[in-house]
Amino acid sequence: MEHFEIFKACFPELELSEAVFNRLAKITPESLLEYREKGRLLGYAVAEKGNLRLLCVLPAYQKRGIGSRLLCQVEDQARQTGAENMTVGGGGSRLFPGMPDMARGFFEKNGYTVGGGYEEMKGDLTSFRAADYDLPVPTGVTFGWYHGPLEDLREAVAAVDETWVQYFGKDTPTFCATVGGEIASFCNVDVWENCLLSNGKNKVGAPGCVGTVPQFRKKGIGLKMVALACEELKKQGCDTCFIHYTGVGRWYARLGIETFLPWHFCEKRLRAE
Repeated sequence: MEHFEIFKACFPELELSEAVFNRLAKITPESLLEYREKGRLLGYAVAEKGNLRLLCVLPAYQKRGIGSRLLCQVEDQARQTGAENMTVGGGGSRLFPGMPDMARGFFEKNGYTVGGGYEEMKGDLTSFRAADYDLPVPTGVTFGWYHGPLEDLREAVAAVDETWVQYFGKDTPTFCATVGGEIASFCNVDVWENCLLSNGKNKVGAPGCVGTVPQFRKKGIGLKMVALACEELKKQGCDTCFIHYTGVGRWYARLGIETFLPWHFCEKRLRAE
């Protein structure tokens, strides 16, 4: 309970429930470092294999060196395990993929290099309608669930990003736009029970790996596909849309989807060259 309460004090804008926090943070005795005064927990860090999953200090006790002390301990432990770098987030973390933008000054002061930024975004599906947005597309474009050959889908995905192919299998719910029977745009459409937006009461839907094949870009096809995929999630009972790990926030914002957590890649070299 203590760890969740401190997390909520540090990130009051996040509404995830305690149960979801515990599943995402994956706190174990081996991964946890704590700072206490007179038995009271004031801050803690969660780290694993050179990845800093979480670092929280009660707001009233910040700027007193507690966070830096915990960070140094995490780095020392990582060196002892042979890690050459310390990464903030990383390693498939579903809590924070990187460093929250608000912590940039702290990590830079402690010798970390801050790289490119991405966003976590959310939208309200309770009243969402694709028809409320101006989303014209060329004639001949059709939208719907994909039921064709898996190899054709994977070929289209590879044309956008080869690393995404692994996320499209025979049982992956996939929504597509097609032109003349050819896949023009695609996304997988999942319901996530455990994510940063899961508060224990809502149902979160996530259009992911959204891509448009190069020859069909800049025609409005991809954005309308996402809008219609959101309507499909709404039909499945989802009231919240989650866009995870995106670098095109302005594009999604055209559908009323908003950024709630900007973050950056962040890393420190632990061993001299």
